[in-house]
Amino acid sequence: MNLIDLEAFVSVVDHGSVVAAAAGLHLTQSGVTSRIQNLEDVLGMPLLDRKTRPLQPTRAGQETYEFAKPVLSSVNDLKAGILHGGEPAGDFRFGVSRALGDLAVGAPIKCLRTEFPKVQIQAFVQWSVVLLERLANRTLDAAVVVLPEGIAPPDPFVSECLGTVPLTIVAGKAQRVSQPSTLSELASNEWVVNPIGCSSRQLLEAALRQRGLPFSTAVEAEGYDLQLSLISDGVGLGMVMPQVFYSSALRKHLKVVKAKDFSPKLSVWLLHSRHLGRLAPAARSVGEAVKQQLQARRTTVA
Repeated sequence: MNLIDLEAFVSVVDHGSVVAAAAGLHLTQSGVTSRIQNLEDVLGMPLLDRKTRPLQPTRAGQETYEFAKPVLSSVNDLKAGILHGGEPAGDFRFGVSRALGDLAVGAPIKCLRTEFPKVQIQAFVQWSVVLLERLANRTLDAAVVVLPEGIAPPDPFVSECLGTVPLTIVAGKAQRVSQPSTLSELASNEWVVNPIGCSSRQLLEAALRQRGLPFSTAVEAEGYDLQLSLISDGVGLGMVMPQVFYSSALRKHLKVVKAKDFSPKLSVWLLHSRHLGRLAPAARSVGEAVKQQLQARRTTVA
Protein backbone atom coordinates (compact mmCIF):
# COMPACT_ATOMS: atom_id res chain seq x y z
CA MET A 1 0.00 0.00 0.00
CA ASN A 2 1.33 3.44 -0.89
CA LEU A 3 0.17 7.03 -0.80
CA ILE A 4 -0.30 7.47 -4.54
CA ASP A 5 -2.75 4.53 -4.62
CA LEU A 6 -4.64 5.99 -1.66
CA GLU A 7 -4.66 9.40 -3.35
CA ALA A 8 -6.18 7.94 -6.53
CA PHE A 9 -8.88 6.11 -4.57
CA VAL A 10 -9.81 9.15 -2.46
CA SER A 11 -9.93 11.32 -5.58
CA VAL A 12 -12.35 8.93 -7.30
CA VAL A 13 -14.62 8.91 -4.24
CA ASP A 14 -14.46 12.71 -3.97
CA HIS A 15 -15.21 13.27 -7.67
CA GLY A 16 -17.57 10.34 -8.19
CA SER A 17 -15.83 9.13 -11.35
CA VAL A 18 -12.51 7.92 -12.69
CA VAL A 19 -12.64 10.49 -15.48
CA ALA A 20 -12.89 13.46 -13.12
CA ALA A 21 -10.30 12.00 -10.75
CA ALA A 22 -7.86 11.49 -13.62
CA ALA A 23 -8.29 15.11 -14.70
CA GLY A 24 -7.75 16.34 -11.17
CA LEU A 25 -4.62 14.23 -10.69
CA HIS A 26 -3.28 14.89 -14.21
CA LEU A 27 -3.21 11.15 -14.92
CA THR A 28 -4.73 8.91 -17.57
CA GLN A 29 -7.93 7.05 -16.70
CA SER A 30 -6.07 3.76 -16.99
CA GLY A 31 -3.44 5.08 -14.58
CA VAL A 32 -6.06 5.89 -11.96
CA THR A 33 -7.81 2.54 -12.48
CA SER A 34 -4.50 0.71 -12.10
CA ARG A 35 -3.73 2.45 -8.80
CA ILE A 36 -7.13 1.59 -7.38
CA GLN A 37 -6.73 -2.04 -8.45
CA ASN A 38 -3.34 -2.10 -6.70
CA LEU A 39 -5.00 -0.91 -3.50
CA GLU A 40 -7.81 -3.44 -3.84
CA ASP A 41 -5.27 -6.22 -4.39
CA VAL A 42 -3.39 -5.24 -1.24
CA LEU A 43 -6.58 -5.12 0.84
CA GLY A 44 -8.10 -8.17 -0.82
CA MET A 45 -11.55 -6.70 -1.45
CA PRO A 46 -13.37 -4.31 -3.80
CA LEU A 47 -13.44 -0.70 -2.66
CA LEU A 48 -15.80 0.76 -5.27
CA ASP A 49 -19.28 -0.26 -6.37
CA ARG A 50 -18.73 0.00 -10.12
CA LYS A 51 -22.44 -0.37 -10.89
CA THR A 52 -23.34 2.99 -9.34
CA ARG A 53 -23.21 6.40 -11.01
CA PRO A 54 -21.61 8.42 -9.59
CA LEU A 55 -19.22 5.79 -8.26
CA GLN A 56 -19.78 5.03 -4.59
CA PRO A 57 -17.45 3.26 -2.15
CA THR A 58 -18.35 -0.18 -0.85
CA ARG A 59 -18.58 -0.67 2.89
CA ALA A 60 -14.88 -1.54 2.96
CA GLY A 61 -14.22 1.37 0.63
CA GLN A 62 -15.98 3.82 2.94
CA GLU A 63 -13.91 2.61 5.88
CA THR A 64 -10.76 2.91 3.78
CA TYR A 65 -11.76 6.42 2.74
CA GLU A 66 -12.31 7.51 6.35
CA PHE A 67 -8.82 6.30 7.27
CA ALA A 68 -7.13 7.61 4.12
CA LYS A 69 -8.60 11.11 4.08
CA PRO A 70 -6.89 12.42 7.27
CA VAL A 71 -3.65 10.67 6.26
CA LEU A 72 -3.59 12.48 2.91
CA SER A 73 -4.67 15.71 4.58
CA SER A 74 -1.68 15.44 6.92
CA VAL A 75 0.63 14.82 3.97
CA ASN A 76 -0.76 17.87 2.17
CA ASP A 77 -0.32 19.90 5.34
CA LEU A 78 3.31 18.82 5.46
CA LYS A 79 3.81 19.87 1.83
CA ALA A 80 2.12 23.20 2.47
CA GLY A 81 4.22 23.78 5.56
CA ILE A 82 7.43 23.26 3.61
CA LEU A 83 6.51 24.72 0.22
CA HIS A 84 4.32 27.62 1.34
CA GLY A 85 5.80 28.48 4.71
CA GLY A 86 2.80 27.05 6.56
CA GLU A 87 0.23 29.12 4.65
CA PRO A 88 -2.99 27.39 3.54
CA ALA A 89 -2.79 26.57 -0.16
CA GLY A 90 -4.61 24.52 -2.76
CA ASP A 91 -8.21 24.34 -3.97
CA PHE A 92 -10.96 25.45 -1.60
CA ARG A 93 -14.55 24.86 -2.69
CA PHE A 94 -17.35 26.50 -0.75
CA GLY A 95 -20.99 27.43 -1.21
CA VAL A 96 -23.46 29.91 0.26
CA SER A 97 -27.21 29.40 0.44
CA ARG A 98 -29.23 31.25 -2.17
CA ALA A 99 -31.60 32.27 0.62
CA LEU A 100 -28.97 34.79 1.77
CA GLY A 101 -28.88 36.39 -1.69
CA ASP A 102 -26.50 35.93 -4.60
CA LEU A 103 -24.23 38.74 -3.40
CA ALA A 104 -23.74 37.13 0.03
CA VAL A 105 -20.85 35.15 -1.44
CA GLY A 106 -18.93 38.34 -2.27
CA ALA A 107 -17.73 39.16 1.25
CA PRO A 108 -16.32 35.66 1.93
CA ILE A 109 -14.46 35.72 -1.40
CA LYS A 110 -12.94 39.11 -0.58
CA CYS A 111 -11.80 37.88 2.84
CA LEU A 112 -10.32 34.68 1.43
CA ARG A 113 -8.38 36.54 -1.26
CA THR A 114 -6.95 38.89 1.36
CA GLU A 115 -6.16 36.36 4.09
CA PHE A 116 -5.18 33.33 1.99
CA PRO A 117 -3.67 34.51 -1.33
CA LYS A 118 -2.32 31.03 -2.16
CA VAL A 119 -5.74 29.38 -1.94
CA GLN A 120 -7.56 28.73 -5.22
CA ILE A 121 -11.23 29.66 -4.63
CA GLN A 122 -14.27 27.98 -6.14
CA ALA A 123 -17.50 29.60 -4.93
CA PHE A 124 -21.12 28.59 -5.51
CA VAL A 125 -24.57 29.99 -4.66
CA GLN A 126 -27.15 27.19 -4.40
CA TRP A 127 -30.09 26.10 -2.28
CA SER A 128 -29.17 24.62 1.10
CA VAL A 129 -30.41 21.14 0.17
CA VAL A 130 -28.02 21.10 -2.79
CA LEU A 131 -25.13 22.36 -0.66
CA LEU A 132 -25.77 19.61 1.89
CA GLU A 133 -25.73 16.99 -0.87
CA ARG A 134 -22.48 18.37 -2.24
CA LEU A 135 -20.89 18.33 1.20
CA ALA A 136 -22.01 14.72 1.62
CA ASN A 137 -20.60 13.65 -1.75
CA ARG A 138 -17.42 15.64 -1.08
CA THR A 139 -17.63 18.05 -4.02
CA LEU A 140 -17.59 20.93 -1.52
CA ASP A 141 -15.21 21.58 1.38
CA ALA A 142 -17.47 24.00 3.25
CA ALA A 143 -20.89 25.60 2.98
CA VAL A 144 -23.08 28.19 4.65
CA VAL A 145 -26.58 26.70 4.77
CA VAL A 146 -29.91 27.97 6.06
CA LEU A 147 -32.18 25.63 8.05
CA PRO A 148 -35.49 26.13 9.86
CA GLU A 149 -34.88 27.16 13.47
CA GLY A 150 -34.59 24.12 15.72
CA ILE A 151 -33.32 21.77 13.01
CA ALA A 152 -29.72 20.71 13.52
CA PRO A 153 -27.37 20.05 10.60
CA PRO A 154 -26.18 16.50 9.84
CA ASP A 155 -23.64 14.97 12.24
CA PRO A 156 -20.77 14.12 9.85
CA PHE A 157 -19.74 17.76 9.52
CA VAL A 158 -18.07 20.28 11.77
CA SER A 159 -20.82 22.84 12.37
CA GLU A 160 -21.16 26.34 13.82
CA CYS A 161 -24.36 28.35 14.11
CA LEU A 162 -23.68 31.84 12.73
CA GLY A 163 -26.96 33.37 13.79
CA THR A 164 -30.74 33.33 13.50
CA VAL A 165 -32.65 35.38 10.93
CA PRO A 166 -36.38 36.23 11.18
CA LEU A 167 -38.58 36.06 8.09
CA THR A 168 -41.00 38.78 7.03
CA ILE A 169 -44.40 38.00 5.52
CA VAL A 170 -45.22 40.46 2.75
CA ALA A 171 -48.26 41.27 0.61
CA GLY A 172 -49.13 43.69 -2.15
CA LYS A 173 -50.10 47.15 -0.92
CA ALA A 174 -53.65 46.76 -2.22
CA GLN A 175 -54.13 43.16 -1.09
CA ARG A 176 -56.67 42.70 1.68
CA VAL A 177 -55.12 40.93 4.64
CA SER A 178 -56.12 41.15 8.31
CA GLN A 179 -53.70 43.07 10.53
CA PRO A 180 -52.57 41.41 12.68
CA SER A 181 -53.41 38.13 11.05
CA THR A 182 -53.36 34.49 12.11
CA LEU A 183 -51.76 31.57 10.33
CA SER A 184 -55.25 30.22 9.64
CA GLU A 185 -56.23 33.47 7.94
CA LEU A 186 -52.98 33.54 5.96
CA ALA A 187 -53.62 29.98 4.77
CA SER A 188 -56.64 31.20 2.81
CA ASN A 189 -54.25 33.01 0.46
CA GLU A 190 -51.99 31.66 -2.25
CA TRP A 191 -48.24 32.04 -1.93
CA VAL A 192 -45.37 33.10 -4.17
CA VAL A 193 -42.54 30.80 -3.13
CA ASN A 194 -39.16 29.42 -4.11
CA PRO A 195 -38.99 25.94 -5.69
CA ILE A 196 -38.74 22.87 -3.47
CA GLY A 197 -35.40 22.84 -1.64
CA CYS A 198 -35.76 26.30 -0.10
CA SER A 199 -35.68 26.32 3.72
CA SER A 200 -38.17 29.19 4.09
CA ARG A 201 -40.68 27.32 1.95
CA GLN A 202 -40.03 24.16 3.98
CA LEU A 203 -40.67 26.09 7.22
CA LEU A 204 -43.93 27.63 5.94
CA GLU A 205 -45.26 24.37 4.53
CA ALA A 206 -44.44 22.47 7.73
CA ALA A 207 -46.16 25.09 9.94
CA LEU A 208 -49.35 24.98 7.84
CA ARG A 209 -49.49 21.20 7.67
CA GLN A 210 -48.84 20.86 11.40
CA ARG A 211 -52.08 22.75 12.00
CA GLY A 212 -53.99 20.98 9.26
CA LEU A 213 -54.07 24.08 7.07
CA PRO A 214 -53.77 24.13 3.26
CA PHE A 215 -50.63 25.25 1.48
CA SER A 216 -51.51 26.68 -1.91
CA THR A 217 -48.91 28.12 -4.27
CA ALA A 218 -49.74 30.73 -6.88
CA VAL A 219 -46.29 30.73 -8.48
CA GLU A 220 -42.97 29.00 -7.83
CA ALA A 221 -40.22 31.41 -8.88
CA GLU A 222 -36.52 31.86 -8.22
CA GLY A 223 -35.18 35.32 -7.54
CA TYR A 224 -36.44 37.78 -4.96
CA ASP A 225 -36.91 40.63 -7.43
CA LEU A 226 -39.30 38.50 -9.49
CA GLN A 227 -41.10 37.24 -6.40
CA LEU A 228 -41.61 40.71 -4.93
CA SER A 229 -42.80 42.00 -8.29
CA LEU A 230 -45.44 39.26 -8.41
CA ILE A 231 -46.44 39.91 -4.80
CA SER A 232 -46.78 43.64 -5.45
CA ASP A 233 -49.16 42.79 -8.29
CA GLY A 234 -51.37 40.88 -5.84
CA VAL A 235 -50.51 37.40 -7.11
CA GLY A 236 -50.02 36.07 -3.57
CA LEU A 237 -48.27 36.42 -0.25
CA GLY A 238 -44.56 35.90 0.19
CA MET A 239 -41.99 35.36 2.91
CA VAL A 240 -38.51 36.88 2.72
CA MET A 241 -35.67 37.96 4.96
CA PRO A 242 -36.17 41.52 6.32
CA GLN A 243 -33.13 42.90 4.52
CA VAL A 244 -34.52 41.67 1.21
CA PHE A 245 -37.77 43.54 1.81
CA TYR A 246 -36.25 46.77 3.14
CA SER A 247 -33.65 47.00 0.37
CA SER A 248 -36.12 46.28 -2.44
CA ALA A 249 -37.00 48.98 -4.96
CA LEU A 250 -40.53 47.55 -4.84
CA ARG A 251 -40.92 48.24 -1.13
CA LYS A 252 -43.37 51.12 -1.67
CA HIS A 253 -45.73 48.69 -3.42
CA LEU A 254 -45.55 46.13 -0.57
CA LYS A 255 -46.58 45.87 3.04
CA VAL A 256 -45.48 43.74 5.99
CA VAL A 257 -48.11 41.36 7.35
CA LYS A 258 -47.95 40.70 11.08
CA ALA A 259 -48.95 37.23 12.30
CA LYS A 260 -50.03 36.75 15.91
CA ASP A 261 -49.27 33.02 16.05
CA PHE A 262 -46.44 32.56 13.55
CA SER A 263 -42.88 33.86 13.97
CA PRO A 264 -40.79 32.11 11.31
CA LYS A 265 -37.03 32.10 11.77
CA LEU A 266 -34.11 30.49 9.97
CA SER A 267 -30.76 29.48 11.43
CA VAL A 268 -27.59 30.06 9.44
CA TRP A 269 -24.90 27.38 9.78
CA LEU A 270 -21.30 27.01 8.68
CA LEU A 271 -20.53 23.38 7.85
CA HIS A 272 -17.29 21.85 6.69
CA SER A 273 -15.49 18.56 6.34
CA ARG A 274 -13.58 17.16 9.31
CA HIS A 275 -10.58 16.58 7.05
CA LEU A 276 -9.74 20.09 5.82
CA GLY A 277 -6.36 20.23 7.52
CA ARG A 278 -4.64 23.55 6.80
CA LEU A 279 -7.71 24.73 4.86
CA ALA A 280 -9.83 24.77 8.03
CA PRO A 281 -8.94 28.47 8.65
CA ALA A 282 -10.34 29.26 5.20
CA ALA A 283 -13.67 27.72 6.22
CA ARG A 284 -13.67 29.72 9.45
CA SER A 285 -12.96 32.88 7.43
CA VAL A 286 -16.05 32.23 5.31
CA GLY A 287 -18.12 31.80 8.47
CA GLU A 288 -16.81 34.99 10.04
CA ALA A 289 -17.52 37.01 6.88
CA VAL A 290 -21.11 35.77 6.75
CA LYS A 291 -21.58 36.37 10.49
CA GLN A 292 -20.45 39.98 10.07
CA GLN A 293 -22.88 40.38 7.16
CA LEU A 294 -25.75 39.09 9.27
CA GLN A 295 -24.89 41.47 12.10
CA ALA A 296 -24.60 44.42 9.72
CA ARG A 297 -27.93 43.60 8.08
CA ARG A 298 -29.60 43.29 11.49
CA THR A 299 -28.35 46.75 12.42
CA THR A 300 -29.50 48.21 9.09
CA VAL A 301 -32.97 46.70 9.41
CA ALA A 302 -33.28 47.86 13.02
